[in-house]
Amino acid sequence: MDSKEKVPIGLAFSGGSALGIAHIGVIKALSENNIPISCVAGTSAGSLVAAFLAFDIPLKKMIEISKKIDWSIISEFAYSKFGFKSNEPMRKIIFEAIGDVKIEDAKIPLAIVATDIDTGEEIIFRKGDVAQAILASTCLPGIFVPIQENGKKLVDGGLVENLPLSPLKNMGAKIRIGINLRHNNKKARDIFGVIANAYNVLSDAQSLSLAGKAEFIIEPNLKQFNSLDFEKQDVLIEEGYNATISMLPRLKKRIFMTKLKQRQKGFIQKIFDFFRFEKEY
Repeated sequence: MDSKEKVPIGLAFSGGSALGIAHIGVIKALSENNIPISCVAGTSAGSLVAAFLAFDIPLKKMIEISKKIDWSIISEFAYSKFGFKSNEPMRKIIFEAIGDVKIEDAKIPLAIVATDIDTGEEIIFRKGDVAQAILASTCLPGIFVPIQENGKKLVDGGLVENLPLSPLKNMGAKIRIGINLRHNNKKARDIFGVIANAYNVLSDAQSLSLAGKAEFIIEPNLKQFNSLDFEKQDVLIEEGYNATISMLPRLKKRIFMTKLKQRQKGFIQKIFDFFRFEKEY
């Protein structure tokens, strides 16, 4: 395919803790169908998967990493008035997967979303340390100690844009695809359940309002899961895969029509250039 015919496609990976594993199924389906991705954006759990894709981590390795992750692996006890746990252990996971790298060195343009908890400002990382940006984006407020960055206290990006579609527009995506990990709350049995459910209510409502900014929304069937189901990797990946496969006919049609319009526009431009050349010479 001529590079001029490529249609810039952007993926927005939403947050969802363990449910973020479903994003891997989305990537698997798109890869098998040769759908090229031009830019990616991620929030919370989606930021980790977005980074994996942006740095061209093999699908097999993504799946292997997902099977090693659970709550005890990604967190540790912390002594702070701002939280009683830290997500610092995630840094090791990131280093082992993609190394100590910069966002701007990604093979696919990457954006990671976090929140300044003091001001409510949305922070979009387009450059800088990948691990630091992911730690900020996955920092669940009320549990994890905020990430200090440039004098700001940063927490989970899901507070401001759980489905990070706005960065895709700024990165030039002509077709924007949002992967929204909606699910039902489960009965809260402890403080973790209370915070998780409160956060889910907020992020789901917010994602619905943002969904209109995408031409395609992929919503895996995750009603039977919750945000702590790290041990259900295979089923979560399958749900992400199936939801994407069902959307592909519409996406392929949209890509074809976009290419057709680009060709028509290019042909008209050539005619215009020809007559302008004749007039000038």
